[in-house]
Amino acid sequence: MKHFGKTLMAAALLAGAGAANASIATGSATLSEAFLSVYDKSQALTFTLDLGLTNGDLIANVGNASYTKSFDLSAYALWNTFSAGLDASQTVFTVAVGNGSKQLATSAGAPAAYTNLTVAAAAGTGIKNHAGAINGGALADNPGETVSNTAANLSSLVADSDTANTGQHNQLNTADTLWGTKSDAAANIAYGSAGNFFYLNGTAAPVLTAGKWTLAGNSLSYGPAVAAVPLPAAVWMFGAGLMGVLRMTRRKHAAA
Repeated sequence: MKHFGKTLMAAALLAGAGAANASIATGSATLSEAFLSVYDKSQALTFTLDLGLTNGDLIANVGNASYTKSFDLSAYALWNTFSAGLDASQTVFTVAVGNGSKQLATSAGAPAAYTNLTVAAAAGTGIKNHAGAINGGALADNPGETVSNTAANLSSLVADSDTANTGQHNQLNTADTLWGTKSDAAANIAYGSAGNFFYLNGTAAPVLTAGKWTLAGNSLSYGPAVAAVPLPAAVWMFGAGLMGVLRMTRRKHAAA
């Protein structure tokens, strides 16, 4: 029944393409919204979430180290279902947004610039189409929501065996190659790790943003990577002195 419902939702989305979008906005390069996609291979399940962050806002803050975001995923019942059986070693995630030749996406490495605008636009279309597929599954998982409600920020939980193209992370092209269009943009990031976020704009060289995306525990966060803080020299001197005192104490006991 769930599969049938998702089929109807997907059909409704396709019929209404260009007029309205379900949850994840995809209508323009400025207003298109970013989404989170998390895939656990061991469960063959994909969790998705409309992050409500627009392409325009993210682009405006590419170099802003003060721009941070945090999402408590435990607030979503579908995430709690997904995370209850989560195998961290088999789980990857992606954050992406795109429309036309302007996109932002996580990437394990540093992708090269697009060779031409046609290729760049194809990648934006791939991300946009996947957002539309997510919308189909999200509407089926959230009864009562409407196709035009882009402010809902819905989540979804989709199995590999569900109706195709309803948000499965491993279908409709893979995030390993930025949805089948860019082989050097490995958009999948390991669960528990911080992933680089790149701004790709036409044929310009991709720009590494000031922040990284991290998915760990029940938290998704965006912000500057936290560097390890070196211990002050005084701490090392104190430690060395303490070890010296302990050695002297042991010698006295041994002599006694």
